Amino acid sequence: LKQKGIYTNHARALARVLIRCGCSQRKVGEVVQLVGKALGITVLGRMSAHTVRRVVLEGGIASDLQMGFELSEAKAFTVSSDATSNRHIDYMSRFAALRVPTYKRPLLDISPPSSHSSSSSRLPSNRFLGVESSLDHTSERQVVSWKSKLDHVTTVLNTSPMAKRLGISTTIEDCFVKLRGVGGDHAADQLKTVRLLQEAKTEATYLVLARDHLGAGDSAALSPALMRLIEASMTDAVDASGGVTAWASLSPELQVSSYSKSLRQQTAALGKDLFGALPDTERRPLQLFLRLGCAMHKDLNSFKGGNTAMMAEWGIRGLTPPILLANKDNAATLRDVDTEALAALLPAEMPLDGLSAAELRALQTSARGGVKLVSLAGAIFNHKDDKKGQQDSYAFYFTEVVGQKLRFPDTSNTRYHTYGGGAAELITNLTHYIRFLEVVRNKKERPRFSHIEENVYAGLQDVRTLTELAAMTLYDQAITHPYLRMARVLQNGLKLGPMHDRLKAHIRTLASDPDLLLGPDASYERGAMGGLKWQRPEAVQAVLDMQHQLPHLRWILVAFLTGSLQTWDQFTIEFAKGGAIDGASETELDDSWIFATNDHNEAALGGMRIWACANPSGTQEYFNAQKKHDRNDTAAFMETYFEEEDFANTRAKGHCKDVIGASSAPSDAV
Repeated sequence: LKQKGIYTNHARALARVLIRCGCSQRKVGEVVQLVGKALGITVLGRMSAHTVRRVVLEGGIASDLQMGFELSEAKAFTVSSDATSNRHIDYMSRFAALRVPTYKRPLLDISPPSSHSSSSSRLPSNRFLGVESSLDHTSERQVVSWKSKLDHVTTVLNTSPMAKRLGISTTIEDCFVKLRGVGGDHAADQLKTVRLLQEAKTEATYLVLARDHLGAGDSAALSPALMRLIEASMTDAVDASGGVTAWASLSPELQVSSYSKSLRQQTAALGKDLFGALPDTERRPLQLFLRLGCAMHKDLNSFKGGNTAMMAEWGIRGLTPPILLANKDNAATLRDVDTEALAALLPAEMPLDGLSAAELRALQTSARGGVKLVSLAGAIFNHKDDKKGQQDSYAFYFTEVVGQKLRFPDTSNTRYHTYGGGAAELITNLTHYIRFLEVVRNKKERPRFSHIEENVYAGLQDVRTLTELAAMTLYDQAITHPYLRMARVLQNGLKLGPMHDRLKAHIRTLASDPDLLLGPDASYERGAMGGLKWQRPEAVQAVLDMQHQLPHLRWILVAFLTGSLQTWDQFTIEFAKGGAIDGASETELDDSWIFATNDHNEAALGGMRIWACANPSGTQEYFNAQKKHDRNDTAAFMETYFEEEDFANTRAKGHCKDVIGASSAPSDAV
């Protein structure tokens, strides 16, 4: 394992593989010895947990070098991010999508063979840049963090022996010039971040154009243009300080700062003039910048829009809406109020004089309908706290009664698409859920429902609530699941404009002819988007079987479809005719590849939280080093490009990181 007292590169790679497979730091050395013993080989020495930790950090350093190298070689790239909070600290995950070269397969390779095929190597790769804490989630802070991240990986590259050996280098400005777009959700702060990143790209473009212009010609002497720029910058700096006397009174540090700012402004102004003089064919790639919203968020918001329209439809038609599912306190406050009579009135017609302030507030803060029922059901049947709700009792009951172990959709954790899935589950096994709640009640020492159980029990027998569940189920099967199957594949999300046009056209068709879903000849060939098979055919059949008991289902379904369509129009605005994506050529779209969903960032944030729970003393530095090395195929990069001086450099930097240490919660986020 060692040569001259240092663990070999293969030994270090083996340690990283074992960590990736779930082996603890303390057990790596022992596992290596046991495997050697099983093979009849005596392994001398045992790698310590401290050494293993340092080896993992070295993998993260190599991944940063790889990222800098790939950015320097890339023609273009795009970025994506997402944020969350955990224990009152904001965290942000970042990825960069770019085309990468094919690397040699490492000797210790445990990745699936299909992921290394020649065809996949021609497709863009999504490189993980890490999950990091942040002081806040403002757009300005996000842009500063992006600049810091790009500056870090370019510095790692430029100071590496590999860069010197290969004669390559890059700068943060070079990276921003290559930045072609941003993927993410549709929040207002993300839209502002996109605008600020585009402004940063524009500024970087001006600086690079000026730099290349001033650097042309004989590098041994300053060009006349550069001399003029330096003189103009100095003049502006002196004038800005208030004149020669005021300038002389400034400290050297302030003089340097003022001059640097003036020089940057003068350089950018020169670059802007040079940019304006370029022909359109050369300006186009420098100013191209695209934005794509996550497909999962599009469907999430469209479902929400459909639900809002569905709930409003009861009042518009003068119908009594679903029963109120108030919490325990609000239900006690509203005990003497006829909530159904009030619910049938439009808000403007509500007799507020007859209600006390407490009753009015209780009424306004209480919810009703299919989504509320599914949320309550999730809290009973699959609570995020495994000490609450029915949990295994639910699983055992349905294993015996239904014949399979069910898991209710995770609405308690607000997972994507769980409300449509929850509606389908309740509709499909309606009688079983009613019976299960009765069993839960009867098994108690004092047989009675808890308040939440009583709400769910009543909702499952309310025709109007069941009507909403049926509409949600049909939308889930006809639109959501076919859309997910089409969107959640390896493809360029920028090219999904036609697919979204077909989606909206299909929703219009269903809204104008709901018999495609409710008629006697209803089938997935005509009812589901793209003619894809139902994800749960038994759920659709359950709706068809009970529709004669739901007299308002047709109206409610059409309202849901109409409301979702309006939301789809709002959240597919980036594909609008005449927009940036619509005006881009096929080649430009291929170069500016953005993944259709933001699942990778969502997964990284969730993975970080799970990892932190399992490793309470772990650090961000260690988590990122491990995940970047594993996800970014860094082992193959090292196998292809690393020579002994690169391994030595990585070991030295890993030693420095280990000595300095890394806080699990950096001070700037506290």
